[in-house]
Amino acid sequence: MSAWASRPSTTRGKPRAARWPGWAALLLGAAWAVLAHAPASWIARAVAGASAHRLLLCDSRGDWLDGSARIVLSAGVQGRSASVLPGTVHWDIGLRQLWRGALQLRLSWPRLAEQPLRLQARAGVGGWSLRQVGEQPWQASLPAVLLQGLGTPWNTLAPRGLVRLDLRGARLRSSAGRLDVAGTLRVDALAMSSRLSTVSPLGSYRLLLQGAGATTALSLRTLSGSLLLSGDGVWNGDRLQFSGIARAAAGREQELATLLGLLGQPQGDHVRIAL
Repeated sequence: MSAWASRPSTTRGKPRAARWPGWAALLLGAAWAVLAHAPASWIARAVAGASAHRLLLCDSRGDWLDGSARIVLSAGVQGRSASVLPGTVHWDIGLRQLWRGALQLRLSWPRLAEQPLRLQARAGVGGWSLRQVGEQPWQASLPAVLLQGLGTPWNTLAPRGLVRLDLRGARLRSSAGRLDVAGTLRVDALAMSSRLSTVSPLGSYRLLLQGAGATTALSLRTLSGSLLLSGDGVWNGDRLQFSGIARAAAGREQELATLLGLLGQPQGDHVRIAL
């Protein structure tokens, strides 16, 4: 009788054990449903923290996988200046490559760029990487006055003009405290002027960054104008070194004397700029 009576208890125990995979699947499904529909404010908080509150996403809508927001340039937590960039940026995060440790990111910003910016992000042990996807360059334009939102020194210079960006084959990789850069970023600052000078425009300039992984070369050149700027530098993964020269074009020395004195150390007919 004892052997026969023990059988029902064993039979009743099996359904309880079999229920655990079902409950686990249900819990995982519920967690994924919550995560997949998490609000866009998650992205806003992450961007603010990563940029020390210099890049803010405001009026965010949608969720973290498919959302939009207004972009604000800020002087930081203690800063008092801010600039709202025109239009709205929309992001779309793809998870199809998540099993390989990669996320696909598509940024659309019609007011600044005609084509969307496509990126792939990867995270690994001790580092992460972010690279531009596709062979076509990403180009954008914005008014230079918006840079004042970043605070010093932009709010002092109060720049006016147009800034054009051209990004090609870009890749950022962080590992062991170093940030390696690959690809090319060209920044054209066109018809620039400043409230610190009565000369308007001061000129047009080109900043070129060419990354090769371990080191990134920088060059600054004058395209045209009365204020002549030139210089070269290098980013070695954790530190920027830059040396440049600023001088006035012939006949503009008196008008630009005050501005030149603010840019660097006077040396003869020019000033030395060092970072």
